[in-house]
Parts: sequence; C-alpha cells; structure tokens
Amino acid sequence: MTTDPRASLPPGPDFEYGGHSVRIVPEPGSETRWRVFEDDGYFGTVATADPVKGEPEVHFAVHFPGEEDIPPTKVVPLWTTAVEFLLDAGEPQRPPVT
Repeated sequence: MTTDPRASLPPGPDFEYGGHSVRIVPEPGSETRWRVFEDDGYFGTVATADPVKGEPEVHFAVHFPGEEDIPPTKVVPLWTTAVEFLLDAGEPQRPPVT
C-alpha cells in the first residue's frame, strides 16, 4: 500500500493551482499548522485535524485569515484540497503578525 503524497505531512512547500503559485510555510512554534502565502498576500491556515466520520487518516482543517482561532470552515482528507479551497473561496490578506 502506498501513501498518497497529498495526504502526507508536512504539506507543500510549494503548490500551484488555478493560476496561483503559493508557498506553504510552518506557523511559528507549531508542527501542525501551516500558512498559505502568495506574492499578493496570505490566504489562510491549513492545520491537521481529527478525521471525519472515524476515518483513520489525518485530515486537514481550513481557516481563513482572522478565523484561525475558531472552528474550521472545512475539514478535508488531503492538504491539496484544503489549499485549493482557500484559493477558490478566499482573498489574499495581509499576513498575520508573528
């Protein structure tokens, strides 16, 4: 059985989708959260999450800018799907202060 690289940790560090070319960088002080950046700004955070419906794999939670400390907008099985959701639904913002 092979592991799908889209479900492996850590995500990134680079990803291209729908005309976007983003960098996925670890959140300072965390091993389970990554920030999604493009030259135009910050799209949000992808974090590890408990699996949905008892599935055994790690899942990824999506947090838009300013919503990092509330329950996630979406939980998906692949980090690529999480980043694609941020890019499709979000707008680049100023990066958070670290």
